[in-house]
Amino acid sequence: MIIGIGKSPLSYFVWKYMSEYIYNPLYPYPLFYDAKRDLLTSKLAYIDYLRRLQIKRNEVKIAVYPDYVLPHESRVNLSLLKSIEFIVPIHSLEKDITIVEELQEMGFKVYYGYASDKRYRSYTLSEFLSIKGRKWYLGISTMREFEEALRYNFDGIDITGYLLGNHKIRKDSERLKRRVEELIIKVKQKRITDFIGKSY
Repeated sequence: MIIGIGKSPLSYFVWKYMSEYIYNPLYPYPLFYDAKRDLLTSKLAYIDYLRRLQIKRNEVKIAVYPDYVLPHESRVNLSLLKSIEFIVPIHSLEKDITIVEELQEMGFKVYYGYASDKRYRSYTLSEFLSIKGRKWYLGISTMREFEEALRYNFDGIDITGYLLGNHKIRKDSERLKRRVEELIIKVKQKRITDFIGKSY
C-alpha cells in the first residue's frame, strides 16, 4: 500500500526526517499531488491545476485527477502527463467510471478513488469494492478509516495530519515520527500477512 501525503507541514517533515521511507511506502508532496482547494475555486480551475501538474510532471508520480472532468473534454493536453498515475475521485459509480475508462484508453495508469466523506459519494463501500481495478482511499483522517483501508486491501491511501494525532503531537517531531512509523509498520505487516496468506 502506498501512503500519499499532500502539500503540508507533514510532507516537508517526511522529506527532512524520514527520507528512508520515501517510495517505501511514503509518497510525500510533490511525489503525491493533490491541490483540492485549487480545484474548488471555479469550474475551469482544473485547467490551472493540470497546467501546474504539467510543470511538475518530472517530480509527480501520483496525482488526484480533477473531479468530473472527462478527458476528451479537457482543455489541457493530457499526453504530457503520461508519466503520472491518476487517482480518479469516484462520486458516482455510474458517471465517474467513464473518466477512468477514458484515461485508461489513453494509456494512463489509474486508481479508483474512494471518498472517505460520505457526502461526496453516492454508493457504499461494498459497492465500491466490487469495482475491478486499483483502489485508493482518499483523505484518511481517522484510524478507523486507515484500518478500513488496510482490511479491504486498498492499493493506496492519502492521509491528513489529523490521522497522526492532535496539534500538540504533530508539533513534537519525535512523537510525530513515531506515529508515522507506526503506520508504516502496519502497512508492512499487512503486506507480509497477505504474502503468507497467498503462499498457502
